[in-house]
Amino acid sequence: MTPLSERKQQILRALVEEYIHTATPVASETLVRKYRLNFSSATVRHELAGLEEAMLIYQPHTSAGRVPTDLGYRYFVEHLMRESALSINEQRLIRHQFYQVQDQLDQWVRLTASVMARLLHSAAVMTPPRSIEGQLKHFEILSVTELSAHLVLVLMDGTVKQQRLLLESPLYQEELSALAVRLNELFHHKNATEVNDLLRQRNFSAVEHLVGSTIAHILQQHGDPLGDVFYREGMVNILEQPEYSSMGPEVERSERVRKVIEVLEQNRFLPVASQLRKADGVQVFIGGENEWDDMKDVSLVVARYGQEGKIGGVLGVVGPTRMQYGRAIAVVRYMTQVMNELLAEVYGIDID
Repeated sequence: MTPLSERKQQILRALVEEYIHTATPVASETLVRKYRLNFSSATVRHELAGLEEAMLIYQPHTSAGRVPTDLGYRYFVEHLMRESALSINEQRLIRHQFYQVQDQLDQWVRLTASVMARLLHSAAVMTPPRSIEGQLKHFEILSVTELSAHLVLVLMDGTVKQQRLLLESPLYQEELSALAVRLNELFHHKNATEVNDLLRQRNFSAVEHLVGSTIAHILQQHGDPLGDVFYREGMVNILEQPEYSSMGPEVERSERVRKVIEVLEQNRFLPVASQLRKADGVQVFIGGENEWDDMKDVSLVVARYGQEGKIGGVLGVVGPTRMQYGRAIAVVRYMTQVMNELLAEVYGIDID
């Protein structure tokens, strides 16, 4: 993109900030009056025409004000956005909330998503922390019938997995418990490869081999830190935004609502989040930059947390493209820092 003049940058920044605040197309007179620009409305109109030619803004209809395009938002985020940070009081309140659920990993995830949704009045998403490599902490086998049992695994990162076992011959709870004691001693802290190696090296009974191979398969499937479980908070928040409650004809609003619900409920943003494997820091995905049609009307501000190669996940916020990007980036960055500190304490790892 051709670099913008200082005057065009000043006008574009004011226009984007005004539109984010009001959700109403912005007129040149509004920019001059409200943002105290040192040039006339005629000059502003001329510069707006240039910004429109550069496809950074557009005019919804004749005689209306201007609205930022996705490209305009991108330019704003990368070049014009003012730095933002959470206030000391906000940080203290967040720290106090986490102090109240000190060692409850599942509560960390729910609380993080809830805090982000509340601070931004938007929707928030998060994956629970997951090891890059599944390792067994402990398992139990519970009898269901004479020929079936329930396998419950606890992994080193706190994840709980369950699997039904079909037995070739009748086994009762006492026998299953004794088998679990023996194999727990062998498989503790092992990953899928190590469990499979033990299965090849030792002479196990048929039922022991069934249990061991099932454990190995579960550990092998566990390895994606993005996971397949997303916590969601703030659905009502996002539907209260003008884009989904009052802007445009009812048919268009209904379609936008349908798409944003599908994005949140069906994890349509998972392919976008997967791009974070090769990215550091907070990432911003804006509307039409996404190749998925359902995401054309939403933006994501997301980041990885945890330690690469060991344990981690993804957290972020979803909102209309008319998002408070500076504030969203500050919130996501801070919550990433909080989760990093918590994981460092629990797992004894160094996270920068």
